[in-house]
Amino acid sequence: MANRTEAQAGRTGRGPRLSAEDKRQRNSYLREFIPAIVTFWILLAIVQNRVDETTAGARLWVLLPVLPMIGVAVALYRATQRSDEYGRIVMLECMALGFGVSMIAAMAVGFLGTIGVAWTYGGWLVFGAGMTTWGLALVVRNLD
Repeated sequence: MANRTEAQAGRTGRGPRLSAEDKRQRNSYLREFIPAIVTFWILLAIVQNRVDETTAGARLWVLLPVLPMIGVAVALYRATQRSDEYGRIVMLECMALGFGVSMIAAMAVGFLGTIGVAWTYGGWLVFGAGMTTWGLALVVRNLD
């Protein structure tokens, strides 16, 4: 019985099973992350559908969805602090890739602005490019 296959050993081919500590860390992260991101999406929907941009307080209301993102940042920081050395290295490498892509996108938007090409949603392009790169890098890195 020493030559059992992965399927016989209970492995599904989806990577190693999580230890009890890994599950505890994941659950801690999700308890911090999910309320913050859900609050962000709710506030974003309210702001996009209810805020009248002609009012005096519109600038403050439009920035309201930024507040729960502080909670997301704290959740990510705390998850990184709870990780082992390898987990930290993977997270930081993927963040670095996302940051690099964001900076390149910011430069491109900035240079286009110097010749009069202004994008209302240029900031979202920069943010989306960085976050997408970060997320894809994590997925690719975890396929190892």
